[in-house]
Amino acid sequence: MKHTYIFILGLLISTTALGQDSTEFHIPIKDWNLKIVGFETFYPTYLADPLGARTEVSAQGIQYGDIDMEDKINDGQGYTGKLVIFPSTRISLLKFTKKDNPKIGIEAEVGVTLPIFMRAGNHDVIGVDGIYYFAIAARPTEWLALRFSKHHICTHLGDEYHIGTTNTVIDFDPNIMQLPVRDDFIISAAARPLYFMKDKRWDILQVYGEFGYFFPGTDFLGRRQNKPHRNAYMNYQGGVELEYYFPNRYLGGLYAATNVSTYQLNGFSPNVSVNVGYIVPQDFSKRRLRMGVNYYNGRSLSNQFYNRKEKFVAFSLAMDM
Repeated sequence: MKHTYIFILGLLISTTALGQDSTEFHIPIKDWNLKIVGFETFYPTYLADPLGARTEVSAQGIQYGDIDMEDKINDGQGYTGKLVIFPSTRISLLKFTKKDNPKIGIEAEVGVTLPIFMRAGNHDVIGVDGIYYFAIAARPTEWLALRFSKHHICTHLGDEYHIGTTNTVIDFDPNIMQLPVRDDFIISAAARPLYFMKDKRWDILQVYGEFGYFFPGTDFLGRRQNKPHRNAYMNYQGGVELEYYFPNRYLGGLYAATNVSTYQLNGFSPNVSVNVGYIVPQDFSKRRLRMGVNYYNGRSLSNQFYNRKEKFVAFSLAMDM
């Protein structure tokens, strides 16, 4: 099983790296160009978003966790730890760009992320989530990106999950499946406040914020769900990112990023993610390789256990979409 996951991940990374974009074919429409299907998108991928759209392997050393993973923490031993694989992709379906500046325009975009949570060591599957979205994104200027999206997140308990007596520090019964599902609308904005510096080498800062809400009803994607807490509608997210590029453009650069999110269904308790590491190539908002260390303290990232806490330090290898 382990070798199968490694093969799948390698195939995804190689395909993504070679397929930077599908075609250079454009349809001219007055002062605009229309591109149909591509992999370059206007809205950036957040560097420290723990559930962002990227292909990633994350080896997590658990410092605290209150879900059953056959840990022996009650016997004076440590936590088992987790290995998490994030297969992901983003596709620009239709993109209108200005002929005189292709960095400005509007597009329709879809994205998929499928986090696979496994125990460290034997790599038994704890759970598999599905995160899907459809979005309308725009870049009215080079320093500002906007997006309105419909997100769906669902969860599935791993087929190799431990059944029987729990070893967890809380009264959690792994035989009870909660089946949480959410359909949220999310308004997003990301800005680069140092864009106006004369020396473009110091255009290294990005800030962003998101406002998410559940609105009951149906749409062309189906009936919207909010289980099991039907009256917990709101969620928020924000962050700050720094990227410093070395003078030699072939050497890449360093990055540091912080993300804070909060959900009404968790009583607006903050979830904090900090990520630092190395990034290459020097190409903002494109497909890039990142190697870094991640600290996370908040609600469980596995949606099946959204109402449980975890804290970990992880080493990650990621390719931003």
